[in-house]
Amino acid sequence: MFAPEADYERHGDVQDVVFPCGYTIASDGDTINLYYGAADFCIALAHGSIRSLLSGLDANGHSEHSSDHRHK
Repeated sequence: MFAPEADYERHGDVQDVVFPCGYTIASDGDTINLYYGAADFCIALAHGSIRSLLSGLDANGHSEHSSDHRHK
């Protein structure tokens, strides 16, 4: 979901590393603003849709604990 792609994310003090530092949610309730470190060299900002992220997880996610028998 979140991996180094841009040159500034791939080349810096630590190569090929991105890591979230914090986030805000816009007034529309769907836009997430993710502040993140890039290659341990700079801070950047990514924007995304919470609904789209959750839909992607629903469509492509799977449980590592498929034998989990907890009561819901």
